[in-house]
Amino acid sequence: MFDSFFREFPAKKIVLTFSLFLGIIGYAIGSSVFLDNPKYDVKTNVGPDAATGGWFIHLGLTGLRVKLTPESPQELEVAYVFPDSPSAGKLQTGDRIVGIGKRAFSKAHTFGYGVGKFSYEGPLTEFADGLDAAMASKGKLPLLVIREEKKSGVTIQVDTKYGKYAKNWPFKCDRSEMLLREGIADLLARQKASGLWHDRPHLNCFAVLALLGDDLKLHREKILKAARSMARSTDDKIRYEGLDCWKYSLYGIALAEIYLATGEEWILPELQEINSWLVKAQIADGGFGHRPANRPGGNGYGSICILTGQAKMAWALMKLCGIQIDEAAYQKAHEFVARGTNKRGYVWYEDSSGGNGYADMGRTGAAVLAHAFDASRDGYKDFALRSAKCIGEYPDTFSDTHGSPILGMVWTAFGAAQDPTSLRKLLDTNRWWFTLSQCSDGTFYYQPNRDNNPQDYTAAPRLSATAAAALILTLPKRNLKMTQLLLK
Repeated sequence: MFDSFFREFPAKKIVLTFSLFLGIIGYAIGSSVFLDNPKYDVKTNVGPDAATGGWFIHLGLTGLRVKLTPESPQELEVAYVFPDSPSAGKLQTGDRIVGIGKRAFSKAHTFGYGVGKFSYEGPLTEFADGLDAAMASKGKLPLLVIREEKKSGVTIQVDTKYGKYAKNWPFKCDRSEMLLREGIADLLARQKASGLWHDRPHLNCFAVLALLGDDLKLHREKILKAARSMARSTDDKIRYEGLDCWKYSLYGIALAEIYLATGEEWILPELQEINSWLVKAQIADGGFGHRPANRPGGNGYGSICILTGQAKMAWALMKLCGIQIDEAAYQKAHEFVARGTNKRGYVWYEDSSGGNGYADMGRTGAAVLAHAFDASRDGYKDFALRSAKCIGEYPDTFSDTHGSPILGMVWTAFGAAQDPTSLRKLLDTNRWWFTLSQCSDGTFYYQPNRDNNPQDYTAAPRLSATAAAALILTLPKRNLKMTQLLLK
């Protein structure tokens, strides 16, 4: 990934104002991207997070926001305390949380980028374990705190109504179901009159898929309202505006899933328009970039695997809808992703395998789904299963996918789900994220991460994370085509 980035940088004249991919700068800094270059000073104007004054780490139902710094990687420094939260009046800005109960955190946090540095083990995972234990019992969370260089114990009382995660969560898990119910309620309340939720296509795609994954009968009107809005914003004309390849591939996926669930005939011609658009937008090497091929002045970053995987997902789903796709274009997209996939099944940034290492898994998850949707084709099932197992073997980059970790989290989870063992490893490794991202208002919060791209945070810190978390929590219901597939 790094090699391809440096090789392509001067040739492609990357425009740094492309907001979705500002975070690529962080990758060039070194192995400890987040700690060496924290963005705690980034602010949002959206919702209750606007009052916190920065992009801080959320500590679940405690109502605390903290910093994890390079100078003190074994401590959590309090940066904000929400009024009326369990921590209000007990902790204050500047306090340093150094342990749970009477025991100090057992290790310094890695929180860096690179093989051997991806682990989140340390204060965050240990705090999450302590919080989970409190929520599953009497709600008492004892903290070891340093204030003005004096160490003392502080106990806060957290809500116990959620109970504990089941061993096989989110399957047969009351806590997961409660979180899903609250997340869906928030998404229903946030849907705009237009039928969409935001101007960011991945948030609209994930929000409507969460509703569809939850209960078609209950949410049918809201789902179709979103589908009609997606249809109105897409046609078969290339305009070279914005980052349209994201919108067309994501809306193609969403509309195809909706058609397969509802049978609404009016969706088919809309999908055919997107199908035609994707053929015209494809770059000669078989891949897709942020903007369509042959754009005057250039395409931006050129072809990348995540977008090519999404386009291939859309085409594979369209085939299931009965739409005839361009077989040559489909095969070229496959070949592009295959060139970017290494022996262990990991998918790199572009169509160069970058060796036999691994990094963040969003691209890999998208590639799994693209091939799993068409698993009867020669070699596709093996391709998908190998990449799904790769996610399970290296599950610790879940919330770090480059550009939009929110997008990467969803594709990583649904890609891993094609192999139950890999999904279990992914969820068990990253349960801390769901515990610490949970907010008292029934939403989830977009945490800082190692990619360090604040775009989803500044735009929609709770909508973005809630849409992703709710969609992932629908996995047990198997109401989506992407959850009905099991390769093993």
